[in-house]
This record gives sequence, structure tokens and C-alpha cells, in this order.
Amino acid sequence: MRADQQIQINGLLLQREELFVRVHDLEQAAAAILGEPYPFTRPPLPSDAKLKRKPTAPRAASAAPVSPAAVARESLRRLEGLETAYRVTYRRFGQVVTEDHDDLDALRTLLSSQGANLTVTRVETIDLGGRTKAVLLAAAP
Repeated sequence: MRADQQIQINGLLLQREELFVRVHDLEQAAAAILGEPYPFTRPPLPSDAKLKRKPTAPRAASAAPVSPAAVARESLRRLEGLETAYRVTYRRFGQVVTEDHDDLDALRTLLSSQGANLTVTRVETIDLGGRTKAVLLAAAP
């Protein structure tokens, strides 16, 4: 948010607070006239309105085959416990490459980039010593 936008918003919030104080003062004046608190009911406010969602059609059973990249992306998870990184093994232009990554989003990008020249064959989590903790993806040989 830009500084000028923040200043405008702060000004509006101050006006809002002044109006709430004015309403409170008017309610107190009415209570003083009656000699007891008046049971004011809170009017509905625009901020109370909930957005109506369009009803969604029920999903039909997927007849289209699911891509291996989609399956791989869905099998990933955040690192847990003593896991410190992901070890990824993939085949690129006929060479097998193994890399360690600590960013799940980068790993998902790699998985979605698979194609004729790039195939991820294994994803595992490793600990600080580089030992395998869990295998998240192991492609068939």
C-alpha cells in the first residue's frame, strides 16, 4: 500500500471513530432523558453483509487422465519435524540430476515444468545430515 493511500484510509478510520463516538453520545443522551438505558437495537451495517457465492455445479467424475505432474504436485507437503530440505532426482536431456531444495513452491514449479526433456523421478525429504526421512514421489523405472 502506498503512503498516500494509507493516509487516506487513516483519515477515513478517524471519521468512522468520530461517528461511533457521536452515536454513543446520542444513545447516552436518550438514556438520560428516560432515566434508564434505552434498549437500542443495532441496525444492520454494510459490513455485516456476506457475499453470496454462485452455486457451483457438482463435479462430475473425472474421465480425463490425470497427468503425472499433477499427481506429483499433489503428493508434496511442507517439511515436518527434523526434515530440512527436499532431495529431487530428475532426468534432463538424458542426464540424471540430483538437487536439494528448501522451497516447496520452487519444487512445485519444477514438477509442473516436466515434459519431453525433463522428468522428475524421485522426491524425498532429508534431514540436516542429508539422510532420507520420507519418500514423497518415486516414479516407476
